[in-house]
Amino acid sequence: MLVDHEEYEVVVTAVAPVGAMVRTAAGDEGFVDRAKHPSWWSPTPRAAVGDRMRAVVLDASRTPAPLSALADDVRIARSLRHTTPLTRLCPPPGEAASVEWGPVEESLGLALSADYRHLVERYGGGLFADTVWLLSPGCPDPFYDLVGQCAERAEDLADLWDAGEDRPDGLRDGDRLVPWGYVEGAGHVLYWLVRPGTEPEEWPVLLNEGRGPLWEFHPPLCSRFLLDVVAGTTTSYYFTDLDELVTPAERTRFLPLARIPGP
Repeated sequence: MLVDHEEYEVVVTAVAPVGAMVRTAAGDEGFVDRAKHPSWWSPTPRAAVGDRMRAVVLDASRTPAPLSALADDVRIARSLRHTTPLTRLCPPPGEAASVEWGPVEESLGLALSADYRHLVERYGGGLFADTVWLLSPGCPDPFYDLVGQCAERAEDLADLWDAGEDRPDGLRDGDRLVPWGYVEGAGHVLYWLVRPGTEPEEWPVLLNEGRGPLWEFHPPLCSRFLLDVVAGTTTSYYFTDLDELVTPAERTRFLPLARIPGP
């Protein structure tokens, strides 16, 4: 059974002027419109019977389900795969403002993942599950501002490593650690591991404990990490006792910064 936003390896079973019928290894059928095949936009050869490609499901409720093999649609689908169930489980406040991403990405010197942009556009900066802060660009509190924290945390890490603290395993020359979240109370910082030539949707998530040198690695994306925390499916050691700290209602609640009382 096909699922919205999921990726599948498919084989072309029939071709027509309007597109191609495809089938997954499990036998599920779908349709790739000619405009959703790379050949419509580039010199890529047109689809032919027997071709194999990676495609994402656009609408699993239709028969045959429309799929896309375009790289942009694949990236968008990856971002929605976790943000969509997260918004169902933890409704956004409906107060998020639009963001001019060009200047933000220019300040950071990198392109941000679509899933992070979707999160900020839906939620804004604030607190998930009474525990995890989502940093946002332009936040009036500099402690939760994405751009400001990127520079500050880079300096803090450089000082720690110069003082002899171990770097996270696998960190290579040219890699960057860019903060996107902060764990309230414990002081843990959540980072993207940014590698040259790696798409933003492929950046692993790293958690650096707040009162020690340990690091914890998690798969991409930040939306997946947040969904696992909210849904109670996280494998993070640092969230094993979350049920003892927050109520079920708090776990599925998002508090925007404007609604959080000051000191």
